[in-house]
Amino acid sequence: MTRQSLLGLLALDDERLCRAVGVETPGHEQLARYAEVDGATHGSPSAICRHHPDGAYPLALAQLDCAPAVLYATCETELLRELLSEPTVAILGERSHTGYAQQVAFALAHDLALAGITVVSGLDQGINGTAHHGALHTGGRPVAVTGCAPEIPYPRQQDHLHRRIVARGAVVSEFPPGFYPPRRWCFLASQRIIAALASVLVVVEAGERSSSLLAVQVGSDLGHDIAAVPGRVTDVGGQGSLALLRDGAHPVGCARDVLELVSRPAVIP
Repeated sequence: MTRQSLLGLLALDDERLCRAVGVETPGHEQLARYAEVDGATHGSPSAICRHHPDGAYPLALAQLDCAPAVLYATCETELLRELLSEPTVAILGERSHTGYAQQVAFALAHDLALAGITVVSGLDQGINGTAHHGALHTGGRPVAVTGCAPEIPYPRQQDHLHRRIVARGAVVSEFPPGFYPPRRWCFLASQRIIAALASVLVVVEAGERSSSLLAVQVGSDLGHDIAAVPGRVTDVGGQGSLALLRDGAHPVGCARDVLELVSRPAVIP
Protein backbone atom coordinates (compact mmCIF):
# COMPACT_ATOMS: atom_id res chain seq x y z
CA MET A 1 0.00 0.00 0.00
CA THR A 2 1.35 3.43 -0.94
CA ARG A 3 1.36 6.33 1.51
CA GLN A 4 -1.20 8.17 -0.62
CA SER A 5 -3.58 5.19 -0.77
CA LEU A 6 -3.36 4.79 3.01
CA LEU A 7 -4.31 8.43 3.53
CA GLY A 8 -7.18 7.97 1.11
CA LEU A 9 -8.45 4.96 3.06
CA LEU A 10 -8.25 6.85 6.34
CA ALA A 11 -10.32 9.66 4.87
CA LEU A 12 -13.31 7.29 4.46
CA ASP A 13 -16.11 7.30 7.02
CA ASP A 14 -16.04 4.49 9.58
CA GLU A 15 -18.49 2.18 7.79
CA ARG A 16 -16.79 2.44 4.40
CA LEU A 17 -13.35 2.13 5.99
CA CYS A 18 -14.32 -1.12 7.69
CA ARG A 19 -15.65 -2.50 4.40
CA ALA A 20 -12.48 -1.43 2.57
CA VAL A 21 -10.17 -3.28 4.97
CA GLY A 22 -12.47 -6.28 5.20
CA VAL A 23 -13.55 -6.10 8.84
CA GLU A 24 -16.87 -5.68 10.53
CA THR A 25 -17.78 -2.39 12.20
CA PRO A 26 -16.83 -2.88 15.88
CA GLY A 27 -19.83 -3.50 18.09
CA HIS A 28 -20.21 -3.34 21.85
CA GLU A 29 -19.13 -6.98 22.31
CA GLN A 30 -15.94 -6.46 20.28
CA LEU A 31 -15.07 -3.28 22.17
CA ALA A 32 -15.61 -5.17 25.41
CA ARG A 33 -13.11 -7.79 24.24
CA TYR A 34 -10.61 -5.00 23.49
CA ALA A 35 -10.77 -4.06 27.15
CA GLU A 36 -9.78 -7.56 28.32
CA VAL A 37 -6.06 -6.92 27.93
CA ASP A 38 -4.09 -8.44 30.80
CA GLY A 39 -2.80 -5.99 33.40
CA ALA A 40 -1.13 -3.69 30.87
CA THR A 41 -3.53 -0.80 31.12
CA HIS A 42 -2.73 2.40 32.96
CA GLY A 43 -6.16 3.98 33.39
CA SER A 44 -9.14 4.63 31.17
CA PRO A 45 -8.41 7.09 28.32
CA SER A 46 -10.48 10.18 27.61
CA ALA A 47 -12.39 10.10 24.32
CA ILE A 48 -12.52 13.34 22.35
CA CYS A 49 -14.94 13.29 19.43
CA ARG A 50 -14.35 15.36 16.30
CA HIS A 51 -17.66 17.10 17.09
CA HIS A 52 -16.96 17.63 20.79
CA PRO A 53 -19.29 20.46 21.94
CA ASP A 54 -16.65 22.52 23.82
CA GLY A 55 -14.06 22.37 21.05
CA ALA A 56 -11.76 20.00 22.91
CA TYR A 57 -10.81 18.19 19.68
CA PRO A 58 -7.45 19.64 18.57
CA LEU A 59 -8.02 22.28 15.90
CA ALA A 60 -4.76 21.35 14.18
CA LEU A 61 -5.96 17.76 13.82
CA ALA A 62 -9.36 18.83 12.49
CA GLN A 63 -7.60 20.38 9.46
CA LEU A 64 -6.79 16.92 8.14
CA ASP A 65 -9.01 15.50 5.40
CA CYS A 66 -8.39 12.11 7.03
CA ALA A 67 -8.71 13.23 10.65
CA PRO A 68 -9.71 10.45 13.09
CA ALA A 69 -13.31 10.57 14.24
CA VAL A 70 -12.23 10.15 17.86
CA LEU A 71 -8.95 10.89 19.61
CA TYR A 72 -8.20 8.98 22.81
CA ALA A 73 -5.84 10.45 25.40
CA THR A 74 -4.40 9.30 28.72
CA CYS A 75 -5.03 12.75 30.21
CA GLU A 76 -8.06 14.95 30.77
CA THR A 77 -9.16 17.04 27.82
CA GLU A 78 -8.19 20.25 29.63
CA LEU A 79 -4.58 19.10 30.00
CA LEU A 80 -4.33 18.03 26.37
CA ARG A 81 -5.68 21.41 25.31
CA GLU A 82 -3.04 23.07 27.52
CA LEU A 83 -0.20 20.95 26.12
CA LEU A 84 -1.20 21.70 22.53
CA SER A 85 -1.69 25.41 23.20
CA GLU A 86 2.09 25.67 23.62
CA PRO A 87 4.33 25.73 20.53
CA THR A 88 4.71 22.14 19.33
CA VAL A 89 7.64 20.46 17.59
CA ALA A 90 7.78 16.89 16.29
CA ILE A 91 11.10 15.05 16.49
CA LEU A 92 11.22 12.13 14.08
CA GLY A 93 13.62 9.37 13.14
CA GLU A 94 14.32 5.70 12.79
CA ARG A 95 14.11 2.80 15.24
CA SER A 96 17.56 1.78 14.02
CA HIS A 97 19.78 4.82 14.34
CA THR A 98 23.33 5.97 14.82
CA GLY A 99 24.76 7.15 18.12
CA TYR A 100 25.09 10.61 16.54
CA ALA A 101 21.35 10.75 15.84
CA GLN A 102 20.51 9.60 19.35
CA GLN A 103 22.70 12.31 20.86
CA VAL A 104 21.17 15.03 18.67
CA ALA A 105 17.57 13.90 19.30
CA PHE A 106 18.05 13.91 23.07
CA ALA A 107 19.71 17.34 23.06
CA LEU A 108 17.07 18.86 20.78
CA ALA A 109 14.16 17.58 22.86
CA HIS A 110 15.83 18.51 26.14
CA ASP A 111 16.54 22.10 25.09
CA LEU A 112 13.19 22.60 23.35
CA ALA A 113 11.29 21.38 26.41
CA LEU A 114 13.41 23.71 28.55
CA ALA A 115 12.24 26.56 26.30
CA GLY A 116 8.58 25.66 26.88
CA ILE A 117 8.02 23.68 23.67
CA THR A 118 5.73 20.64 23.68
CA VAL A 119 7.69 17.81 22.06
CA VAL A 120 5.56 15.43 19.95
CA SER A 121 6.76 12.06 18.67
CA GLY A 122 5.95 8.37 18.39
CA LEU A 123 6.60 5.83 21.11
CA ASP A 124 9.27 3.33 20.19
CA GLN A 125 12.80 2.43 21.22
CA GLY A 126 14.41 4.54 18.52
CA ILE A 127 14.74 8.28 17.96
CA ASN A 128 11.13 8.85 19.06
CA GLY A 129 11.67 7.33 22.48
CA THR A 130 14.97 9.17 22.83
CA ALA A 131 13.19 12.48 22.18
CA HIS A 132 10.71 11.79 24.98
CA HIS A 133 13.55 10.93 27.36
CA GLY A 134 15.21 14.22 26.49
CA ALA A 135 12.04 16.24 27.11
CA LEU A 136 11.28 14.46 30.38
CA HIS A 137 14.84 14.89 31.61
CA THR A 138 14.27 18.62 31.97
CA GLY A 139 10.71 18.39 33.33
CA GLY A 140 9.02 18.74 29.96
CA ARG A 141 5.53 17.45 29.17
CA PRO A 142 5.75 15.54 25.88
CA VAL A 143 2.92 14.12 23.79
CA ALA A 144 3.39 10.60 22.40
CA VAL A 145 1.30 9.30 19.51
CA THR A 146 0.95 5.52 19.45
CA GLY A 147 -0.41 2.90 17.06
CA CYS A 148 -2.43 1.02 19.67
CA ALA A 149 -4.66 1.95 22.60
CA PRO A 150 -3.03 4.87 24.43
CA GLU A 151 -3.16 3.20 27.84
CA ILE A 152 -1.08 0.25 26.61
CA PRO A 153 2.71 0.63 26.23
CA TYR A 154 4.07 -0.53 22.89
CA PRO A 155 6.56 -2.01 22.59
CA ARG A 156 6.27 -3.57 26.04
CA GLN A 157 9.87 -2.61 26.77
CA GLN A 158 8.73 1.01 26.78
CA ASP A 159 6.48 0.51 29.83
CA HIS A 160 8.61 2.73 32.08
CA LEU A 161 8.81 5.53 29.50
CA HIS A 162 5.07 5.18 28.85
CA ARG A 163 4.34 5.63 32.56
CA ARG A 164 6.55 8.71 32.75
CA ILE A 165 4.84 10.33 29.77
CA VAL A 166 1.39 9.55 31.20
CA ALA A 167 2.41 11.12 34.51
CA ARG A 168 3.80 14.31 32.95
CA GLY A 169 2.20 14.74 29.53
CA ALA A 170 -0.08 12.59 27.37
CA VAL A 171 -0.20 9.53 25.15
CA VAL A 172 -2.78 9.86 22.38
CA SER A 173 -4.17 7.54 19.72
CA GLU A 174 -7.09 7.11 17.37
CA PHE A 175 -7.45 3.50 18.54
CA PRO A 176 -9.94 2.65 21.32
CA PRO A 177 -9.17 1.38 24.82
CA GLY A 178 -7.77 -2.16 24.78
CA PHE A 179 -6.83 -2.12 21.06
CA TYR A 180 -3.83 -4.45 20.96
CA PRO A 181 -1.69 -5.67 19.30
CA PRO A 182 -1.23 -2.94 16.70
CA ARG A 183 -0.94 -3.70 12.99
CA ARG A 184 1.88 -2.34 10.88
CA TRP A 185 -0.37 0.19 9.14
CA CYS A 186 -1.42 1.60 12.52
CA PHE A 187 2.01 3.18 12.97
CA LEU A 188 1.91 4.67 9.48
CA ALA A 189 -1.52 6.09 10.29
CA SER A 190 -0.18 7.66 13.48
CA GLN A 191 2.32 9.68 11.44
CA ARG A 192 -0.45 11.93 10.11
CA ILE A 193 -1.53 12.74 13.69
CA ILE A 194 2.04 13.65 14.64
CA ALA A 195 2.29 15.85 11.55
CA ALA A 196 -0.96 17.67 12.32
CA LEU A 197 -0.20 18.29 16.00
CA ALA A 198 3.27 19.77 15.39
CA SER A 199 3.82 23.17 13.79
CA VAL A 200 7.44 22.24 13.03
CA LEU A 201 8.65 18.75 12.08
CA VAL A 202 12.33 17.92 12.61
CA VAL A 203 13.72 14.77 11.00
CA VAL A 204 16.86 13.76 12.89
CA GLU A 205 17.71 10.71 10.80
CA ALA A 206 15.66 8.87 8.18
CA GLY A 207 16.21 6.38 5.41
CA GLU A 208 14.69 6.83 1.97
CA ARG A 209 11.67 4.65 2.91
CA SER A 210 11.23 5.86 6.49
CA SER A 211 7.69 6.20 7.86
CA SER A 212 8.77 9.63 9.11
CA LEU A 213 8.58 10.82 5.51
CA LEU A 214 4.80 10.27 5.57
CA ALA A 215 4.61 12.73 8.47
CA VAL A 216 6.73 15.13 6.44
CA GLN A 217 4.40 14.80 3.46
CA VAL A 218 1.31 15.50 5.57
CA GLY A 219 2.98 18.31 7.49
CA SER A 220 4.13 19.95 4.27
CA ASP A 221 0.60 19.76 2.84
CA LEU A 222 -0.66 21.52 5.97
CA GLY A 223 1.88 24.30 5.58
CA HIS A 224 4.02 23.31 8.55
CA ASP A 225 7.76 23.95 8.60
CA ILE A 226 9.96 20.95 7.76
CA ALA A 227 13.49 20.73 9.12
CA ALA A 228 16.23 18.11 8.96
CA VAL A 229 19.47 17.48 10.80
CA PRO A 230 22.39 17.08 8.38
CA GLY A 231 23.89 13.62 8.71
CA ARG A 232 26.70 11.58 7.22
CA VAL A 233 25.91 10.64 3.64
CA THR A 234 27.58 7.26 4.19
CA ASP A 235 24.92 6.32 6.79
CA VAL A 236 21.70 4.72 5.56
CA GLY A 237 19.74 7.08 7.80
CA GLY A 238 21.40 10.08 6.23
CA GLN A 239 19.87 9.57 2.79
CA GLY A 240 16.33 10.63 3.70
CA SER A 241 17.59 13.71 5.54
CA LEU A 242 19.78 14.66 2.58
CA ALA A 243 16.81 14.35 0.22
CA LEU A 244 14.72 16.59 2.49
CA LEU A 245 17.45 19.24 2.59
CA ARG A 246 17.68 19.14 -1.20
CA ASP A 247 13.93 19.68 -1.37
CA GLY A 248 14.14 22.80 0.79
CA ALA A 249 13.89 21.58 4.38
CA HIS A 250 15.46 23.91 6.94
CA PRO A 251 18.86 22.63 8.15
CA VAL A 252 18.98 22.52 11.96
CA GLY A 253 21.76 21.55 14.32
CA CYS A 254 20.50 22.74 17.68
CA ALA A 255 17.37 23.87 19.50
CA ARG A 256 18.11 27.52 18.71
CA ASP A 257 17.67 26.77 15.00
CA VAL A 258 14.29 25.15 15.68
CA LEU A 259 13.14 27.97 17.96
CA GLU A 260 13.72 30.43 15.12
CA LEU A 261 11.25 28.44 13.04
CA VAL A 262 8.69 28.26 15.86
CA SER A 263 8.66 32.04 16.25
CA ARG A 264 8.15 32.53 12.51
CA PRO A 265 4.67 31.90 11.05
CA ALA A 266 4.64 29.07 8.54
CA VAL A 267 3.85 29.98 4.94
CA ILE A 268 0.97 27.93 3.54
CA PRO A 269 1.49 27.26 -0.18
